[in-house]
Amino acid sequence: MEIKESDFVQSLEKGLNVLLAFSNEKKAMTLSEVAERTDLSRAAARRFLLTYSYLGYMQNDGKHFSLTPKVLDLGYNYISSMDIIEIAKPFMVKLSKEVEESCSIGLIENKDIVYIVQEQVSRVMTVSLKVGSRLPAHLTSMGRMILAMNEGLKNELLDKFDYKQLTENTIVDKNSLCLELNKIKKQGYAFVDQELEVGLRAISTPIFSKNEKVIYALTILSPTNRFTKNEMIKRFLEPMQQACIQISSILEKQ
Repeated sequence: MEIKESDFVQSLEKGLNVLLAFSNEKKAMTLSEVAERTDLSRAAARRFLLTYSYLGYMQNDGKHFSLTPKVLDLGYNYISSMDIIEIAKPFMVKLSKEVEESCSIGLIENKDIVYIVQEQVSRVMTVSLKVGSRLPAHLTSMGRMILAMNEGLKNELLDKFDYKQLTENTIVDKNSLCLELNKIKKQGYAFVDQELEVGLRAISTPIFSKNEKVIYALTILSPTNRFTKNEMIKRFLEPMQQACIQISSILEKQ
């Protein structure tokens, strides 16, 4: 559907930009900081911040504004309406019981991988990212799995990633990432070893939707002190692939 300029509500766009200005790095900001990050006047930023506070989406300690849990409501209806959740959950429960590990499913939105489904196991020490968590797609096993299976998406995003070195293992250039994505496509799974965070490894497998398109990927995260890379592949890969095959067989019929 083509949107006419006359139908575009600029004030709504500006208001959404205020919400999106908050992140893990900027959990709380002053009025001046919000105005600067959104390129709004202080007066305009103030109106948006106070409106969100009145509606319960923000809180203010007198100087700093921060988001409240109510903002999760904005995305919950979308996430809960996705077929993947209802379809995948039983197979994720079975997988977690079999390998005794938590597992998650994510998709790529903009340049990030977004966690949309999760099944957790009870453990004193566990590695887990909550539903709605976002990470740079090119540094995650799920993101790389999806990129490797989507040539168009890969070409669109390769020049947009921020190739920062977060650990000594981090891939820091486009060419090296391309080589890794080609390898992932051939072998059918992705493995990231302490590139995003020291002490953390992740393995992912693809989920196929209609027309063999890979929109989602399944992942298991593990601390390095529990399993070596080879142990993770040996222990998790086949059960993950079987879960993905079962999930895919249903999605492909949707």
